[in-house]
Amino acid sequence: MINAKIGSLPDGTTGFDTTTPLNPISAKQYLTKGYNFVVRYIGRGDGSRTFVDIDQQEAQAIVDTGLGLCVVQHPLAEGWSPTAAKGKQFGAAGASLAGEAGLPSGMTVWLDLEGVASATQAQDVIDYCNEWYDEVSAVGYVPGVYIGANPGLSADQIYWDLSMKSYWRGGSSEESGVPADIPNRGYQMIQRIGGIGASEFDSDVIKTDNFDGAVRMCVSTSD
Repeated sequence: MINAKIGSLPDGTTGFDTTTPLNPISAKQYLTKGYNFVVRYIGRGDGSRTFVDIDQQEAQAIVDTGLGLCVVQHPLAEGWSPTAAKGKQFGAAGASLAGEAGLPSGMTVWLDLEGVASATQAQDVIDYCNEWYDEVSAVGYVPGVYIGANPGLSADQIYWDLSMKSYWRGGSSEESGVPADIPNRGYQMIQRIGGIGASEFDSDVIKTDNFDGAVRMCVSTSD
């Protein structure tokens, strides 16, 4: 387990999400640019190895630098079809891989919901998400859901039918299916496509939701 504690960051704190691994030097560079947290990636456990995902060494380096840290699971390619079985499989893998990276319980682990095939029934998406939630929450993580383009659910369905209570708004447009807001609760994090003065990754801003919920980050024990 990495040496870190779980905490939340103030509203308006800016971070970024990236598939590129960080090291102590690059993490420090982003900190000096005004970023205060990073969302890194974990796999699905299905043999896909397109990216280098977070490991314990990287996680410790990020936290030691002073950046907050949480993780999101890689989505499937555009046009995929969710099922309850996939949700259980990918959720179990996400829980396991987060543990292998030394990430402590109590932090937010995100499901990336986007690119769902257009003919998919809403109940299949709901079953997928809730099975994923059960696997991730069973080991003590806080499951959240990133809402990207073509999520296959409406804002009302996301709020009323999903077990998740932490919502991250993707940077795609409302026309692509990303709700402007989530009923009653609202979002905990807002993504903007492109970073501060650069476009190598997407930037994100923390926002306490309407029920005082917040993203739970790994942070340095010295903070």
